[in-house]
Amino acid sequence: MLVQNVQLEIKKASKEQMPILVNALEFSKYPFQLHSNYFAIVWIHEGTGIMETDLMKTSFSANQILCFNTYQAFVLFSKTPVKASLLLFHANFFCIETYHHEVGCNGVLFNNVYATSKIDVPNANLEELTEIFNHITSEIKEDELASNELVFSYLKIFLIKLTRLKSEFNPGNRSKSKRLPDFLEQLTILINEHFHKEHQPSYYAEQLNVTVKTLSHATKKFFSKTVTALLQEKIILKAKWELLHTNTPIKQIAAGLGFQDEYYFSRFFKKHIGIAPKQFREEEWNIRRGFLSIP
Repeated sequence: MLVQNVQLEIKKASKEQMPILVNALEFSKYPFQLHSNYFAIVWIHEGTGIMETDLMKTSFSANQILCFNTYQAFVLFSKTPVKASLLLFHANFFCIETYHHEVGCNGVLFNNVYATSKIDVPNANLEELTEIFNHITSEIKEDELASNELVFSYLKIFLIKLTRLKSEFNPGNRSKSKRLPDFLEQLTILINEHFHKEHQPSYYAEQLNVTVKTLSHATKKFFSKTVTALLQEKIILKAKWELLHTNTPIKQIAAGLGFQDEYYFSRFFKKHIGIAPKQFREEEWNIRRGFLSIP
């Protein structure tokens, strides 16, 4: 199955269509797939399998949590029967950029191109996280104005706890695992500085004085992504930000990201997001001008 073929579902995030949702998942024979305009958190309670997006592939097991950006298509393939919880929320309800100074999840749980979305949940934290998650689930079912404020507060606490786990205890954390090779440390600097104009892995390999093969092998080992995937994800994140937060014409956004052809940029964007840049901007602006659950 190609992740790009997962159909996009745009939820309106209004009073009629709740901007935060929780569902129980069980699957074994058929994979679970999702592609929506909501942030997604999948908590694996039982089972093992493989998680795949169009940019990476990694394994998952019980007591792990997977986080996904808005418009990020993903598929979960089970090796053994899986039981999980799915938490979805729109930026209209909780904007991770607005509350980054309080929560710190932007660039850790979400929008981090140099790490997998996987978080291990230690047994010592399992009861506390379960209690917070249950509060979110219970309050969502309550049809009262005050309930929205409680859901918002519990979600904020949940994200803070996950951010701390990801930063302090996740096996991928550099201080807790093997240190990145020096040339990969340098690669992250080079990508952050040049992704908007240099799209070819060969450029970065040349700058680091290593072969493309060596560089790709290292990024797959430490980041679970190819060099091309790292570059593409940086481009996608920047493009989404420009489309959401500025009035910059799409042609100008494309040029600023190193695309000489606006139509090629549109095809690139649609391949990864599921809709063209113009429609993405229109859909999200329409939603974000509407109902805000919490001011």
